[in-house]
Amino acid sequence: MAQETSMPARVQMFEGEAAIGAAFPADKYHAAKGQGGLTMGLAMRYNIPETNFDCGISADFTGVMRDFQRGTTAYSQTNRILSLALTGAYNFRQGQKVNPFAGMGIGVGFYDTVGDRLYDVSGTGAVFIPKIGVELWSHLRVFASAHIIRKGFNSLDIGLAVVIGGRKKKTP
Repeated sequence: MAQETSMPARVQMFEGEAAIGAAFPADKYHAAKGQGGLTMGLAMRYNIPETNFDCGISADFTGVMRDFQRGTTAYSQTNRILSLALTGAYNFRQGQKVNPFAGMGIGVGFYDTVGDRLYDVSGTGAVFIPKIGVELWSHLRVFASAHIIRKGFNSLDIGLAVVIGGRKKKTP
């Protein structure tokens, strides 16, 4: 007897996301003490019909704090990234109330420093953004991600996102 294969749930084609969270330094940078910062972003995804995959675009801002001590003088700078990326993800239980996902983004990152700028660095580079999490009730995402671009700017992030669209379609 042939085993019946289940088709992925039919969901709305497009969904948008607004996210905010905390960013933490992922590496050492000179003699700095790393401090937490902020990550926030927007994303738009296309749910590929009859699959559990989505693809899309994202724009986000991530900044981590670095504190330096030079003699008796304290310096504080923020190493920040503005990222624009193409994204893709696999949804393990698409259309369900609890939907774990894993994905990645690849794009361009514009990085610079603000604050005391003991190390004044700026430039453009390729950015890699792995991301895992769970979508709850088709409206809330809890996630962990990383921004990998350049030593001193790399971050590990956790956050929450509000999702509009992408809900399970009603069956006729």
